[in-house]
Amino acid sequence: MTLQSPVVSVIVTVYNREAYLRDTLRSILDSKYTNFEVIVVDDGSSDASTNIASEFAEQDQRVQVHRNEQNLGDYPNRMKAASLAQGRYIKYVDSDDLIYPHSLAIMVESMERNPDAALGLAHSMPEDESPYPWCLTSEQAYRKHFLGRGCLSCGPSGAIIRRDAFEAVGGFRPEWGVLSDINLWCRMAACWPTVLLAPSLVWWRRHAEQEYTKNDAELTYLELGYGLETEALMSAECPLNLSDRAAALERKRQHFARRLLSLAIRRHRFRSAFGLYRSSALTLAQLAQGFRSYA
Repeated sequence: MTLQSPVVSVIVTVYNREAYLRDTLRSILDSKYTNFEVIVVDDGSSDASTNIASEFAEQDQRVQVHRNEQNLGDYPNRMKAASLAQGRYIKYVDSDDLIYPHSLAIMVESMERNPDAALGLAHSMPEDESPYPWCLTSEQAYRKHFLGRGCLSCGPSGAIIRRDAFEAVGGFRPEWGVLSDINLWCRMAACWPTVLLAPSLVWWRRHAEQEYTKNDAELTYLELGYGLETEALMSAECPLNLSDRAAALERKRQHFARRLLSLAIRRHRFRSAFGLYRSSALTLAQLAQGFRSYA
């Protein structure tokens, strides 16, 4: 393979990340796997992010830097960056995260061993069922995610995506906001096998500028998460049988009801809980199920 036909397009979307970007790009270029391009797309930063990326581009021909004339926002910018990719796989690395030297090699090898899979996700928890990587059918992935301990709740830095499948489903849907990634994983998992990768392939940095640290982030994640998972289960693409689908929907409603009741009663945020209840289409009977223990 040559630079003109890389196996992996590593995508770094940036907006005012001068404090972290240098470490992120260095972690990518330190990868033991080397057949990749790095696409940096700056979304109109007002700091030195573009200059930092350009320094790396001058030193390594695999790095290309683009800057948007107007700010697109997080997921529209991810889509813009993906449109520039040439690799068989897309690998997002957020501009404040790090990958380890072995991570890219493990991800690529796991996908190459499972060519029917469209998506690989670094699982969020260790498992004792079998060694990684696992390749799950669509039904197995949905059963594990919606009726088990979960497997599709992973940020973009923990994912590797087959580019043709990404394009086939239309990529991210930015209307899902901060959960546009989980929405995409659900849509892809419904159509193709998913590879579960080992945990700890990414170092997820935590800092005060991230979306989930904002004052209303908890309510946003709660409302969007319930709507997203309900839509996935009710979609015609859902691979679960009718019985499992009904059980998963009931479980999601009960969990959402419990979260609302906790918000209102334990945390004294009655107005917020009531607003979410009214927009959720839950009945009073379904809300009351939140007081019951899980089956």
